[in-house]
Amino acid sequence: MELTKESIRIIFVDLEVNGKTSLFVLLADDGTVNRMGTGTADNTERELYIGLAEEPLFEQLRDMVQPDWMSLQGEYDIPEKEGLPCTLTILIAFGAGQEVGWRFRYGSESDGPPDDICEFVAAADRLTDPWYEHQKLLVRSLKRAKPWWKIW
Repeated sequence: MELTKESIRIIFVDLEVNGKTSLFVLLADDGTVNRMGTGTADNTERELYIGLAEEPLFEQLRDMVQPDWMSLQGEYDIPEKEGLPCTLTILIAFGAGQEVGWRFRYGSESDGPPDDICEFVAAADRLTDPWYEHQKLLVRSLKRAKPWWKIW
């Protein structure tokens, strides 16, 4: 099977800063969204939200995948790390069980992944952010609601 944008089924992005997940995004071609975190070094959000998006989030992110990335998969340890240790993992799953992936290890205050990869991760954050914020609002409103059996 040829690895084309059209055959992508799942996109997974995981950014760890100082050993803790700072951003977790999974988008699937069926509209599934999984999201946790803000992507910042001081992220404190640890709740994972899972659901479906009505917007074409997956398609928008999939369109940013560059064909030349497929031949560059692997692990990259960027030397001269300064700041907090960061690990960025990106996995793309295709039909028929094929996957490609990249892992970058770098410092929060030093050079990181290539610009196009950074733009891709920023897009994963930006595209899913409205959905993520809406999920957090829904959960907060449910926590404030009275249980159905309390009438006072």
